[in-house]
Amino acid sequence: DFGSTLLGEPATNFEVQYSRMGTRSTSQSVEAVVAILQQWERDMGSAVDPLPTINRLAEIVERETDEYLGKDPDPFDDRHPGRADPDSGFGLVLKTLFKDNEFMNTLVNNYILTQERENIELVTAACRLLIDILPGLETSVVFQETDGIVERLFRWAKLEHEPLSSYATGLLAAAMETQDVATNYREDNSELVPQMLAKLKCLREQMGRERSHQADDDFGMTMDRPFACFSTLDNTSPLSTQPKPEARGPVRNITTAGTQVVGLVAGNGSGDVEGAAIRTEPPSGRTEECSNTTPKSTEQISTGKRQLVPDDDSSSKRSRTEGSLPMMGMFTSPMKVPSRAGSSMSLSLHDCSNSSWKEQVPYVIGRHQMFPLDLVMKQRLILQYLTPLGEYQELLATFFELGAMDLVTYYMDLRNTQDVRLTFDALKWLAALLCHKKFAAEFVSQGGLQKLLQVHRPSMAATGVSMCLYYLAYNEDAMERIVHDHMHTPRNLTPCNHGQNHQVCLLPHNVLADLVDYTLWLLECSHESGRCHATMFFTVTFGFRTILELFDRQDGLRKLYNLMSTLQILRTDDQGENMSDDDIYASRQTTKHVCTALRRYFEAHLSIRVDAMKRALQRTGGGSPVTPVPPYKAGTLTREAMMGNMEMVVEHAPVRWHWEPAQEFFHLGGVNLLLQMISLSSEWRNYSGRTDTIRAGLDILAILTVTPRAQLLLCEAVTLPESSATIGMNIILGMAEGEHLTTPDADVQKAALQVIINCVCGPINRLGGGVGRVGGATPRRRNILRSGEDVLSKMWHCVRANNGIKVLLNLFTVKSPITDADEIRAMACRALCGLARCGTVKQIISKLQLFSSGEMQRLMKEPTLQEKRQEHLKFVKYAAELLERISGKPVLSGYEATLAGLNRADIVAQTRISYNSKELMQLIHSHLLHNGMMDTAASLQREAGLGRVSPHHEPIRHVSAIHHAPIPMASAPPQGHKLVRVPAGSAGPSSGSPLSGHLKFVPPTSAASRTMKAPHFVRQKSATAGGNFLPSPVMRKQMLKTSPAPPTLDSIVKKYLAEQHSHCRNPVSTCPPFSLIQPHHCPEPKYRRHAPNNVAARLVRRAAFPIYGGLDGSSYDRQYIYSRFRPARMLRDSEGDSSFTCCTFMPYANYHKYVALGTYSGELKLYSLVTGTEEATYICHNCAIMHCQPSRDAGLMLTSGSYGRPLSVLWNMNGVFTRQMTMPEDNYVEFSKLVQDRVIGTKNEIAHIYDIQTGQKTLTLVDPDLTNRYNKNKATFNATDDMVLSDGVLWDVRSAQPIHKFDKFNGNISGVFHPNGLEIVINSEIWDMRSFHLLHTVPSLDQCQVVFNNNGTVMYGAMFHEEEDELEDDWLKNTYGSSFRTFDATDYSPIATIDVKRNIFDLATDASDHYLALIENQGSMDSLSVESVCRLYEVGRLRVDGEDDEDEEQDEEDEEELEDDEDEDEELSQEEMEDGDGEDNIEDEENLDEEG
Repeated sequence: DFGSTLLGEPATNFEVQYSRMGTRSTSQSVEAVVAILQQWERDMGSAVDPLPTINRLAEIVERETDEYLGKDPDPFDDRHPGRADPDSGFGLVLKTLFKDNEFMNTLVNNYILTQERENIELVTAACRLLIDILPGLETSVVFQETDGIVERLFRWAKLEHEPLSSYATGLLAAAMETQDVATNYREDNSELVPQMLAKLKCLREQMGRERSHQADDDFGMTMDRPFACFSTLDNTSPLSTQPKPEARGPVRNITTAGTQVVGLVAGNGSGDVEGAAIRTEPPSGRTEECSNTTPKSTEQISTGKRQLVPDDDSSSKRSRTEGSLPMMGMFTSPMKVPSRAGSSMSLSLHDCSNSSWKEQVPYVIGRHQMFPLDLVMKQRLILQYLTPLGEYQELLATFFELGAMDLVTYYMDLRNTQDVRLTFDALKWLAALLCHKKFAAEFVSQGGLQKLLQVHRPSMAATGVSMCLYYLAYNEDAMERIVHDHMHTPRNLTPCNHGQNHQVCLLPHNVLADLVDYTLWLLECSHESGRCHATMFFTVTFGFRTILELFDRQDGLRKLYNLMSTLQILRTDDQGENMSDDDIYASRQTTKHVCTALRRYFEAHLSIRVDAMKRALQRTGGGSPVTPVPPYKAGTLTREAMMGNMEMVVEHAPVRWHWEPAQEFFHLGGVNLLLQMISLSSEWRNYSGRTDTIRAGLDILAILTVTPRAQLLLCEAVTLPESSATIGMNIILGMAEGEHLTTPDADVQKAALQVIINCVCGPINRLGGGVGRVGGATPRRRNILRSGEDVLSKMWHCVRANNGIKVLLNLFTVKSPITDADEIRAMACRALCGLARCGTVKQIISKLQLFSSGEMQRLMKEPTLQEKRQEHLKFVKYAAELLERISGKPVLSGYEATLAGLNRADIVAQTRISYNSKELMQLIHSHLLHNGMMDTAASLQREAGLGRVSPHHEPIRHVSAIHHAPIPMASAPPQGHKLVRVPAGSAGPSSGSPLSGHLKFVPPTSAASRTMKAPHFVRQKSATAGGNFLPSPVMRKQMLKTSPAPPTLDSIVKKYLAEQHSHCRNPVSTCPPFSLIQPHHCPEPKYRRHAPNNVAARLVRRAAFPIYGGLDGSSYDRQYIYSRFRPARMLRDSEGDSSFTCCTFMPYANYHKYVALGTYSGELKLYSLVTGTEEATYICHNCAIMHCQPSRDAGLMLTSGSYGRPLSVLWNMNGVFTRQMTMPEDNYVEFSKLVQDRVIGTKNEIAHIYDIQTGQKTLTLVDPDLTNRYNKNKATFNATDDMVLSDGVLWDVRSAQPIHKFDKFNGNISGVFHPNGLEIVINSEIWDMRSFHLLHTVPSLDQCQVVFNNNGTVMYGAMFHEEEDELEDDWLKNTYGSSFRTFDATDYSPIATIDVKRNIFDLATDASDHYLALIENQGSMDSLSVESVCRLYEVGRLRVDGEDDEDEEQDEEDEEELEDDEDEDEELSQEEMEDGDGEDNIEDEENLDEEG
């Protein structure tokens, strides 16, 4: 079924496409095809000859093909014509043909495969039609699934019968594009290729003979040219030699008729006139990436194929058809004129041209004629066949032997071919041959590059040149030869050949300049594929310093920047809303390629500057000389090398360092564009190159941020779609955190972290001269920052203001991907280490749980992946540096790497260790006895005066002299040794004794030995051989090597005692002498007026120490009371049709105690605390009530719903329950604290303040630059109603100005005021309102909503479950998801954790602190049902024995009742279905209800 499989798009779109046809001729062509196919169907089965039908169809298709090609589509775009240009008649005709499946099957299976012997003309016509419709065919299906067709094509191609032989060759060309087909027919290709080459030579000679007989040698002048008599130019060279004017200007917008406004940057240098042809419309899309066209090595050619599907847009096409731009640049003249640089430059026809379009057609778009076949078309078909085979290694020798190089060189010249399509096909063949290093070298040596640069532009052949240049750039050897000869060739030297042994001919001096100029022209004036190839050419060749300098000299950075800045998808107004999918894909590909090229550009420039810095430092500081990379060699830049280069520039570059490429990029607005691109590209979810594009942009920013100006640009606002704006650093931090990507990419995170490191880790005092002068001698500008500290301070503030501390801390615990986790952790630690130099940041992170607990030590122990130990060592290095910076003390090995542990280690280090020498002697005596040295032990006992020692070694109870007490000399030293005295000051304090100091034995020494300053060897007589003994060099080296002094017994003992001291909970620096027998521990601090822990003892001591029985008595009382909760009552909906969602206690009035409960159905119910019965019900919302709060006088009530309008309402409860005020957009509201005359509402990050008396909104508090965007933001007043905390920002209500933004460390909880008025609790962080310092972190409060008791001394913390939360969210994963905790609000110490074994929906306390109300889920943690009840707890009372069992039994009974009710409902529903009488069913239900 070829009709359905060969069609590029579904046939069902034909009606839509047919209705969009814009021309009458297209409509007539489609109608004619439909009529012909209908007539063919009627003639099927009869003896009517189908040959006229096939010919008529071929004529129609060829006519539409000419019109389609006349629009100059991208020659590398192999998409279906109907997709590349939906309005083209060619695409509609193809779709009409493919819609008829029967005709397509007959064309291939019958007319081509079975009519060879009967009707050769029919076979020829069928092949002609099949080759006409190749642009819409899926060739792999035709030539792989049709048996025998390829064999027949090979046989026909070898015949001399024309035009069948040429048609078969063209079909074989399409078949060989499929790799499997080419591999299966290697032998046939090896036989046919020589024949095709010979045939091609014959056709070339024949074409030359025919043209030699023409009356006019110029092919263009033979045509009928209008107004030819007015031409004053020579026929052979209709050119002008006037130089182009130089233009330079700022960024501007150009608007032309029928086009959209685009941003262009006018520049200087050559190519400015061509630069005016920058395209003003978005390019068409491509179906495959141009980056997949990377040339393969010769070893991989036999198994790989390239495939290009570029865009069909052309700026030159618009200049001809729309008339918005003048006709210019039709082809490049071979004439040369001297340029300002001293080299000759090519002049374009548009400098002075009055030629007509008719005579320029062969040089720009060419002709396409399939019938009758002319010599040009026959040669084109052969070249198309040779193109896919040029990549195969086994055919390379054949191409060399049969003169492929001469053929390619001949066809590249348009003066020889006089048809641009023939030249284009030859260039495609050349690109395939350039995959081979040998062919590329031979091509360069024969001057092929110069001839390649003479191809006319603009033309379709120029696009083919772009592919050749790209393939040539990937051949590093060939590029090195080109650049080397350019560097070592005198100017104005003509090409010459010195034989095969010479690697390459001497190239003219201007070849590289022409090469760069030609490629830059391709960036602006070619097809989309040409721009793609030109961009990738520069990406590969920027490593050559010579090409880099020529690129800068010809204003290449501006042209490369314009290629991306003019893309519609990067505009913040529309973002390509009217673009097709292919256009969007092509624009994204262009963005990716430009970013990759820019990254390579700045990497190359940075490498050159770093080499200069290294040489300057080597001259001033010494060291090994730095060998620069030769200009004709491509520098190899790895990621590690680039990180080293950036680090060196950040450390040594001065503040006023002027880097020309970066300054030019800043002038163009490149940093802002890159930030916009990074932010917008994160939404390209269906684009496979999204992460590569983002990473390339971040890498560019990382290189640019070695300059202070780029760092400051990250602190400015960036405009984003929908009129939103954000700080550039916020985008970078978002990429580092991975929040903008569906799945965080490690490469993107590392690139973003590198940007942050460059911004916050630079030196505080930068150089002002010296080495900095190598950066460029430019005039100093005014209005610059005074020092590097100013830049760092601003960057530190910017990172902190955009929640950078939270982002970096979260990356400390990252574990995926596991292969990059250690490196990401190390980079995050390095960035935080640089950020900690800021005093405010250092104070904040010193209080965080990561540093105040042992979590940092745990991270430093083992790497995430054992194979990444090197990266882990970097993390340990930066972590130790960070701890030292925070604590101000060095990190000692063996101590806990926490701030408390570092403080204890510092105290231990300052402690003076002393011990009892009698105890040491006693231990030595015991050791001697244990080893059987009785005499030695007795001698020690006698000399040391130990007295009588019991066999059980009882400890000495009295305190004697310390270890440096005088020791009686009871015995003489051993013979041959003498006793010397070591000064006491050299080892420990003096005791004032004449024998104070250390004593040790030393061997006797002679005078000669005492005066000897260096060891030497004395020859000794051998005991066995009687000769002289001379030590070997190895022995002499070992003897000369001094071994370290052995540890003394005193040092061992002191180290042992210091280790004991380090384990003390509260070590002190001044200690009494340590005991070697009894374990040491420092005493715990205890005060006489401390209250006892026992509650009864505290009550007794109240008489002596009122009020609480001593110090900390109130804290002990709170721990006692708020650790006991007794279930008192469970409140359930009496009707059983709703569940509770929120609760609050009503203020006490007339000794009545009520609790208000909100329900899922939107009702507010009042229950009595005494009887537990429902007292009143009020309908408030049509949805679940998520929050309710009464006023202190019980006259007003605030309620908030989950959805609908209004979201929040203020109710009047005095007398009749009525609505007093609505807050339609606020999802949370509460009263003011001091005087309840105002209401504050919250809508996302916006806070609204309403006046209750007037019902009007009086104030709106929001600052887009300071928002933290908490998910559960709840604005609240402080105790005096003069400040508001909303979205983590503290506001002054009177001035409506923000006071301070608190650092964000979580994404949900926005914080509350502490009732003491001095602190703010945001999640687990406690902030000081006076200094805005971080005071404490309470890990147990993480993700918990905080509720204070009435007097503000106790906090309740619980993770509430709200209706919009997902069931598998954090509240399920948290340890306390089904429990609540109590904390002492004075010091935030935990009191108790009460597990209710139910999911908690809400929590409330009464005014007397006697009761606690919880909304609990009725089901278990696994069931997650929506049935919920309110359970009341008595505070300070324990459960009585057996109450737990009663509660469980009651819960089970309630569940059984619910199940029974459900079973009854199911039975009733089944009875209703069985019984058809509805009235009886209703009566039965009523009876059952009455009985129940």
